[in-house]
Amino acid sequence: MEKKTRADSNSGQKKNGAPIKTLKAPGKELSESRELPIWKRVLFSIAAIILFCGILELLLALFGVQPSLLREDPFVGFSSNVPLYRPEKDVDGRPVLVTASNKNLFNHQQFPLEKPPGTYRIFCVGGSTTYGRPYDDTTSFAGWLRELLPVADTRIRWEVINAGGISYASYRVARLMTELTRYQPDLFIVYSGHNEFLEERSYGALRSTPAVVKSIAALLARTRTWTAISLLLDRMGVMSSADQERQDVLPGEVDTLLRRFGPDIYERDDTLRDQILLHYRSSLERMVDIAKSADADIIFVVPASNLKDSSPFKSQHTDGLSPPDTLRVEDMLKRALAQMQAARWSEATAILNTAIAIDPRFAELHYRRGKALFALGRYAEAKAAFTRARDEDICPLRALSSMRAKLAEVSRATSSPTIDFITLLEQRQLAENGHTILGEEYFLDHVHPTIKGNQLLALKLVDMLMERGVVRSGGALDDQAIAAITSRIESRLDPQLRARALTNLAKVLSWAGKVEDASRPASQALSFDAKDPTIVSDAAMIIARYHGLQGDALQQKTYFRMALNAEPQNPEVHFQIGLQILKNSRPDLELAAAHILYASVFWAESHRDMLHQILGRIMAQRKRYAAAFCNLLEARRLNPHNAETESLLARLRDIIGPDAQNLTPPKISLKQHPSGAPSRIAQVRLNPTGRYSADGIWTEWYQNGQLKRFADYVNGRRFGVEITLDPDGEMIARTTH
Repeated sequence: MEKKTRADSNSGQKKNGAPIKTLKAPGKELSESRELPIWKRVLFSIAAIILFCGILELLLALFGVQPSLLREDPFVGFSSNVPLYRPEKDVDGRPVLVTASNKNLFNHQQFPLEKPPGTYRIFCVGGSTTYGRPYDDTTSFAGWLRELLPVADTRIRWEVINAGGISYASYRVARLMTELTRYQPDLFIVYSGHNEFLEERSYGALRSTPAVVKSIAALLARTRTWTAISLLLDRMGVMSSADQERQDVLPGEVDTLLRRFGPDIYERDDTLRDQILLHYRSSLERMVDIAKSADADIIFVVPASNLKDSSPFKSQHTDGLSPPDTLRVEDMLKRALAQMQAARWSEATAILNTAIAIDPRFAELHYRRGKALFALGRYAEAKAAFTRARDEDICPLRALSSMRAKLAEVSRATSSPTIDFITLLEQRQLAENGHTILGEEYFLDHVHPTIKGNQLLALKLVDMLMERGVVRSGGALDDQAIAAITSRIESRLDPQLRARALTNLAKVLSWAGKVEDASRPASQALSFDAKDPTIVSDAAMIIARYHGLQGDALQQKTYFRMALNAEPQNPEVHFQIGLQILKNSRPDLELAAAHILYASVFWAESHRDMLHQILGRIMAQRKRYAAAFCNLLEARRLNPHNAETESLLARLRDIIGPDAQNLTPPKISLKQHPSGAPSRIAQVRLNPTGRYSADGIWTEWYQNGQLKRFADYVNGRRFGVEITLDPDGEMIARTTH
């Protein structure tokens, strides 16, 4: 027990009076003295990875690899890509870029293939507002910039290219910008946000992807390393199927839901709306990256819209609303509209407040409440109501409030300058009209600015370019110079083309069911004293329809007369008159039948079965069952596969009884004025003597397209109503035989 080990005995020995150190294994002391704390080892590892990735990014850049975000949309794919501009030679043989002939959604533009020295090249991108709708590039903000900048700064050769595409959403704009980066841009001006809901997208598996995963994927898409890995995996066939599941593939050019199906196709889908908002933000971020890749600047414009004078395109009741409450709300809306028509604004507001408490997401209620509050001068409340109406629109063709917020977020995060077009117009509205609610003062429809509105935006853009030092002299751009530019631009506008553009705009709004909104551009079109009879008749018919909905039969008749005076022999005009009369609260069935009969004789055969079906319905409503049955027989002859016609025939067969089997489709007897205009259109039938006799409707017409006489005939004898009218459509006599 007393014995010690060698190590123990040696530990206390001294050599030359000094303690002897115990020896350690070779390298042990060195490793202990140099061992780093864990946090330092982790930090060094991360730094090494970053350094490696940085070197790899530089090497990939040298080989021309671009981050995938610059060439691919992370949300959707596209089936094809035809360049917007194609190379050509100008009249002097110089190489230029020209808008491709098949790009019908864009203005014709031309600019040098190689940017000349001393040139500042601006691309204006976006949707139809950038394009200049309802007109064209001439009055767009791009057109105004093209005139203003050379006056503001004469040192620079300015090129302003309008690359705005009709119905182009932000994801298509970003895709277009990747092409435009090849054309030496100095600046992109982006006005985008109204078209985000136009095309059908489901976002596939993205709906179920966690937000953190999508954020990481977005960061990776900005790197060349991830692009190289993705390309490698794609070539190996690893990622192809996953991409197809992830992405909706859109056609090369816009094919909108609205054009194909109208507003009715839209349904409330809050999840899809959130995905679209996420896609919108992603597209804006892509635009910034794309501009930077070309060493170009970017300016965003906050898209503005008409709140006060643009009703929602589609309203949908709040989810879960019971059928009794739905009927109750719809009845309250009718009562509120009646109160508003009588200018009883407080009563209307009270009714609408009650309705909104029951059905808070029905957009039309908020819009009408905004109208009533505006009439009462309660502007702050009215503005909130109008904004809510826009944001609850089931067919959102105006940029939502949340999109303005997304644009602000991107602007702050990327330090990208932004012009708030909404605030700009609101300040002007306040100065001129005492409130900040945007309406028809600055918009021709729901989103397209007036010529003055585009001018204001262009002037603000010039101011911003001055602030940023791009434009270095603004002294020449005074009020006198602006007035001269305005005069020059307006002199290029053909009044007839403006009238046609406004009429087309009115027709689109009317087609979408927004007749009240459509009546404004239609009235403006007529104010240009249009010489084209089609413009006059189209615009007049829209205004007539509006007055019919308002219950103003006198004004409706005035515009019917205007349409007929313009195109007395146009069957579509007669059809529209007949159809509108039928929609009146107290329709003149004889007048409607006469105009539908006129249309059935002269319109294309493909429409005639529908017209004879309508005639059958009118005659049945007048209790002229035999005449109704005969017209339905003609409708069936023209289209044997229409189930609705068969159903109507079966119901009338039960009313008429056995005599129905002796009835045949009517023939037409036509007589014309020397001018070729019809003077008589009568339905006839072969009688037992082998001759044709009047049977059904007998009509006589003035040369101006107005009805002169209407009479019911049975077997060659007048039997029923007979009316006569003067050349202005006023009643002379009405008798019953």
